[in-house]
Amino acid sequence: MLLRILIVTSIVLQTFSAFALDITFKPATEVNTDSIYLSDIVEMSNKSPLSNALATQVVCPSPPPGQTTHLDARAVIGQVEKRNGYIAEISWQGSATVLVTRRSIIVGPEKISSIINEFIEQKRALLPKAEIRFIPESFPIPFHLPTGKLSYDVVPSSPDIIGSSRFAIIFKVDGRVKKNISISGHTEALAPVVVAKSNLKYGSLLTTDALAIATRDLSTVDAYALQISDVAGSIVKRAIKSGSVIDTTAIEEPPVIYRGEPVRIVINHRGLLLTATGIAKADGRKDEIIRVRNSNSNKLIYCRVQAPGLVEVSL
Repeated sequence: MLLRILIVTSIVLQTFSAFALDITFKPATEVNTDSIYLSDIVEMSNKSPLSNALATQVVCPSPPPGQTTHLDARAVIGQVEKRNGYIAEISWQGSATVLVTRRSIIVGPEKISSIINEFIEQKRALLPKAEIRFIPESFPIPFHLPTGKLSYDVVPSSPDIIGSSRFAIIFKVDGRVKKNISISGHTEALAPVVVAKSNLKYGSLLTTDALAIATRDLSTVDAYALQISDVAGSIVKRAIKSGSVIDTTAIEEPPVIYRGEPVRIVINHRGLLLTATGIAKADGRKDEIIRVRNSNSNKLIYCRVQAPGLVEVSL
C-alpha cells in the first residue's frame, strides 16, 4: 500500500515538473492594437521569465477596427514552436479556435452632427445673432476608427460658415489622421431682418409703412438690415419683391442736394474760408463730388457735398 502511494506521488511530481506552464486558449477576446499578441488570446498559469517572454510575441496583425478574425490554436502553437523550438515545460490547452475582435470608436450620424454643431458654437462670437444650423443632405454609413484619443478638424466650404454647402471633417486618433469625410448640405441662419411689405419699384422711397420685421434665412442674402430705422428714408435702386429681405446693396441714401438747386459754396484755402453761391449740376449725396456752376464767375467747379445746400472746395 505504501509503495502505491509513493508511485502515485512520484508520477504527480514528475507531471508538475514536466509542465511548468499551462497556456489556455480563450474562446474569444478583444484587442486595441494593430497586432495580436499571444497574451491577448491565452491565459498563462503563472508569471515567469518564460511566460513574460511568450506574452510579448506577435501572433498576427489585428483585423481592421470593428472587425473580427478567427485564429486556429494549433496554427498558433506551430508558429510559436517554429519561432522558439519545442518547449517541454508548456502544456497547451483550451479552445480550438479564438474569435478576436478589434475594439473601435464608432462614428455615426449623431456624432457627425454633434461635431459640426460644436464647431459652429465655437465660432458663435464671429457670426451674426441668428439661429444657425447645418442641414445635411445625407450621412455616410457608420464607420469604425481605432481606439485612442479622438480629435478632429472641421473645414466649412465658406470661410463665413453661413451659406456653407459642405463641411469637411478630418478625424485623428492620438494625433494621427485616420479618416476624411465630406458632408454636403445647407447652413441655415434664421434671424429677424427688415423685409418689404409690398413690391418696391426702382426709385421709390423706403418709408416705415412699407417695411416690416420678419424671420428669414440670412444665407440667401449678401447684405441685410436688422432695424427698420437703418434703411427707412433710402431710395430703391433695384426693384424689391414683396416679402423679400431688404438687400442693402439694392438701396442707397437719397441725395442731400438735387440738380438745379442753389447751393452755398465754401472755399477752403490754407485755412482761409471764402463763400460763394452756385447751382448744382447733378444730384449729390454726402461726400460725393458733383459739378457746381459758380453764380459769380459762371464757371463749373467740382465740389464735395457736405450737407443739404452746402458744398466745399479745397484749394
